Amino acid sequence: MKKDPILSRQILTYMVSLTFIIIAIAILGSYLFYSFLIYYLPGGALTGNEDEMTLVDWLWIMIASLTSLVVSLFFTVKLSSRILTPLNAVAYSLKQISQGNLDARATCTSSQLGEMNNLVNDFNEMAEKLQTLDIQRNLWNSAIAHELRTPVTILRGRLQGLVDGVFEPAPVLFQNLLKQTEGLAHLIEDLRVVSSYGGAGYTLPLSETDLEVTITSVLDNFSPEFQREDFTIATELEHQRCFCDPMRIMQCLTVLFDNALKYSSSRSLRVKNGIVGKENVILVEDSGPGIPEELHSLLFQPFQRGEYARKSHPEGCGLGLSVVRAIMLAHGGNATYTLTPENHSIFTLSWPVSQDQK
Repeated sequence: MKKDPILSRQILTYMVSLTFIIIAIAILGSYLFYSFLIYYLPGGALTGNEDEMTLVDWLWIMIASLTSLVVSLFFTVKLSSRILTPLNAVAYSLKQISQGNLDARATCTSSQLGEMNNLVNDFNEMAEKLQTLDIQRNLWNSAIAHELRTPVTILRGRLQGLVDGVFEPAPVLFQNLLKQTEGLAHLIEDLRVVSSYGGAGYTLPLSETDLEVTITSVLDNFSPEFQREDFTIATELEHQRCFCDPMRIMQCLTVLFDNALKYSSSRSLRVKNGIVGKENVILVEDSGPGIPEELHSLLFQPFQRGEYARKSHPEGCGLGLSVVRAIMLAHGGNATYTLTPENHSIFTLSWPVSQDQK
């Protein structure tokens, strides 16, 4: 690997300059020391003549100077190697990454300086994150294109059919077109929420809300579906005033209740709210068998669906729970999934208690 000549030359110049300064100080110190012996110590003038330098004195100065120079050059080369090798590795890897090779990593051995080790390790960590973000970006682009392509294709086909006279302009057809348009609008809004990187930069209009009223409103909206599917709903609701975006909290509960209707086999739900520690909490518990453990890490990832979900409801896109987590993160909280000792599923929505909320 080619070294940077400018930095290496600077290090060499500084070290050689330091060497000559040390030699000059040594010579000057020796002169002052001998002068002190000659002029100030009793009998010092008889031990030698300060005006004459013996061959031994000159040899001593030359040997000391050469030794100092050789030692300084040795340590200069060693120090330059320890500094320049990792720096050049980082520079080379940076160039590779700038050219599109995100697999490039800087190498570092245990013999390098500790600071250089930290530099190389931090660079490799940054490169790893860049590569991960690039992979996620590509997955996002392909997933978004796939999810948008289907409704757009349907809309285009039906509109083209109207233009070509294949379909008669009937109210039912226009209602279906409106439904497809609304679904596309919801999909775009969900993508906007999730793409805000977990709620960062996604601001919510918070207001003081009665959480019991908010939860009850969503339950009332789902009451016909719950009755039709023979669901048993157990509620443990209490009057709780808190600061949140009630519309977004209702959206989160809508996703959880809709998922329960689609995928739950127990046909029973328990909904509870309250304050735990310094957090507002909403619990939605399903008494059926829990989600397989291998899927837990994927639950809140966008466009991730289990095999059962894909087979039973192929029309879904896997954004629901990721939107829920993004909304709760925007509240400063989180959405989590846990299993009870009885293997029941519990989805928990939590966000901090406001200073004014007591």
